[in-house]
Amino acid sequence: MNARPPDAHDTGWRDLWLSSWALSLALLGDSLLYVVLPLNADAFGIGLFWVGVLLAANRIVRIFTYGAIAALGERIGMKNLCLTATVSAVVSTAMYGLTQGWAPLLAARLLWGLSYAAMLLATLGYAASDRGRTGTRVGVTRSVEQVGPMLALTGGAWLAGLVGPQEVFVYLALASSMSIIFAALLPPLPVRESRREPVRMDWRIFALPRPDRLDILIFWMGFGVDGLFIMTLTIMLAGDMTIAGAMLSAGLIIAGRRLAEMVAAPASGLIADRWGVRRPFLCAAILLVAGFAGVGSGWLYTGALAIVLARGALGTLFPAAVVLFAPKAVLQPLARNQTWRDIGAAAGPLATGFGLTLTTPQALHLGFAIMFVASLLWLVASRAWRGQEEGGIQ
Repeated sequence: MNARPPDAHDTGWRDLWLSSWALSLALLGDSLLYVVLPLNADAFGIGLFWVGVLLAANRIVRIFTYGAIAALGERIGMKNLCLTATVSAVVSTAMYGLTQGWAPLLAARLLWGLSYAAMLLATLGYAASDRGRTGTRVGVTRSVEQVGPMLALTGGAWLAGLVGPQEVFVYLALASSMSIIFAALLPPLPVRESRREPVRMDWRIFALPRPDRLDILIFWMGFGVDGLFIMTLTIMLAGDMTIAGAMLSAGLIIAGRRLAEMVAAPASGLIADRWGVRRPFLCAAILLVAGFAGVGSGWLYTGALAIVLARGALGTLFPAAVVLFAPKAVLQPLARNQTWRDIGAAAGPLATGFGLTLTTPQALHLGFAIMFVASLLWLVASRAWRGQEEGGIQ
């Protein structure tokens, strides 16, 4: 990567835009599925039980394959990884519209999970190719990534009402095929370190990676934001309004989360590149704690706003922090970090469902705030975080 041509600045940003739009357009089918499938299970030839399984399958498969996909990317290069993933993403979206029954749909969801993991790591790999501007570049990636899902949740939902809940995915597959063109236009970007240190593909890369302190903190973020908060939001809103009003309000807040990330992600990345990652990271983490504490104390709307803004910023700052502390190659640490975020997001709803049988949503939010603070203090206490030693945060 040091041997890039003199116009590397322009080419580097071109690389980033191409990879980001490839990921964004590939997300069309997955984003709409969460809205369409629960209400139209019969049209897909499945029962409600399989709805939950299918919507969780892509995240579960990613947990165990991020490491293998990162190793594959280090072997074949980022362009080939992204190109392969966009093709398989389009195939999975088409399968939603052309097949019925749990078996082919499960295969499509597993294929999508692998595709998303590969595209995400490839996009982060292009973003991290310029370590001096990683924060800004990851922020741009996160912002562009939200465009496809927002189009799917608006225009795609409208189109589903015209052509049918399953047929709409054929049209989305055609639209997503544009992602293949963007991926094909990418220049090769092999991981430099992989040339010196051959990657061994063995069974251990499929095992859960040992987390460092950053990974543990992002586990708690996934647990709280994507699990506890999302799962209990409608329940808490229903205490002050009708069920219909609560669902509408919750939908607007969740949709606003993507819009907030479009704004907060690039802004926080730019700040991180100019003043360093540590300070904005701590500010965003403290804002997240304040948000959960606010919700737990009865300040639902103010707390929800803080959580949404903090999540948008941390979505950029976590990868930037991983790149900062990665001693050599960045792809494996990024893969490990994303793995533990997905583990937290999968564990959050399960633990929340059990916790609601024992206490209130507000008490769960206060408990989470305490756990997140403890993990944050453990992170900032490390010698690497305080700049007293080189290498990763253990």
